[in-house]
Amino acid sequence: MNLDRAMVVSKKDIAEFRKNRYIMMTLLIMPLMISVLLPFVYVLPITELSTQNAEHVDLELNITAWYSDVAISNMTLADAGLERVNLTNCVLSSCIVRNSTGTKSVFTSSEISDTTLGDSLIYGSSLWNLHDGGGNTIRDSWFVGGNKQLEDLKNIMFNVLLILLIMIPVTIPTVTASYSFVGEKMNKSLEPLLATPITDVELLIGKSMSIFLISMAATWTSFAIAAGVVDALTEPVLGYYPLPNAYWIVGMLLLAPGMCMMSILANVLISSKVNDVRVSQQIGGVLVMPVLLFFIFSLTGLLSSGIVPIILFSLGVFAADGGILWLSLRVFRREEILVSWK
Repeated sequence: MNLDRAMVVSKKDIAEFRKNRYIMMTLLIMPLMISVLLPFVYVLPITELSTQNAEHVDLELNITAWYSDVAISNMTLADAGLERVNLTNCVLSSCIVRNSTGTKSVFTSSEISDTTLGDSLIYGSSLWNLHDGGGNTIRDSWFVGGNKQLEDLKNIMFNVLLILLIMIPVTIPTVTASYSFVGEKMNKSLEPLLATPITDVELLIGKSMSIFLISMAATWTSFAIAAGVVDALTEPVLGYYPLPNAYWIVGMLLLAPGMCMMSILANVLISSKVNDVRVSQQIGGVLVMPVLLFFIFSLTGLLSSGIVPIILFSLGVFAADGGILWLSLRVFRREEILVSWK
């Protein structure tokens, strides 16, 4: 195999793509919209939750009475200490609450630790290891040792955002790859190309290489823009730049290229078998649908749970790419392209 011949085909295709307005619009507009709009959608919940945290203020509490191992309902308490207490419909001000539970209650200027609260209002309080029972409203309060709920939400949002951005290297080849051979046919340049000494393997690799380079350039640019937008939106509330993290780096260097190659190989194969760009795009779009099944894994939390699952999934994608490449080389025949073209 002569890689120089494959590179010539690749450079020729890149030059053709640059002349096609439809392809250039797809390469520029779609990734730009995804990389700018999606971060706003996924960062808003993080910034909203972050605004619930106020600057830490030392509470000067003067506890005059202690309650423990009791159930209290429909009461107003001030300057009280409560431990292992079950609260219902209570209003507490300047209290210490430990190892307790509470529902439909109001807490102001209190210290709350190791406590489960639900459907409650918490204002101006110091919170330590608060267990959220749902339906709580927290304002101007300080999470001692950090807000675990915020950290969990941040990790999930950022990981799912990365997985959605993988749509870019999957979608772009449906346009560029579908145009690959059909475009040659329509431009009357396919016959001279197939008449050259280039082999089937070199031709297939050259076509795939041009699409891969363009698709990944648009993908990595979009990832960089998305990371910049997320950092700009979250740094004022988090106090640091969260992206790119290890999960994003693995996704950009492993999963995105693997998914891109899977889409390219399927669409190039279809482009070599049909005679119309629209038909090629429609069939290619259907064939890459199984590629999008990995979103099911992301929704179940399997992919967004950490680095190891996404690495294993990426290795599986590369194994599938090898199988598709082997099949493509078996069924790709340049003579059939010339005979079937009308």
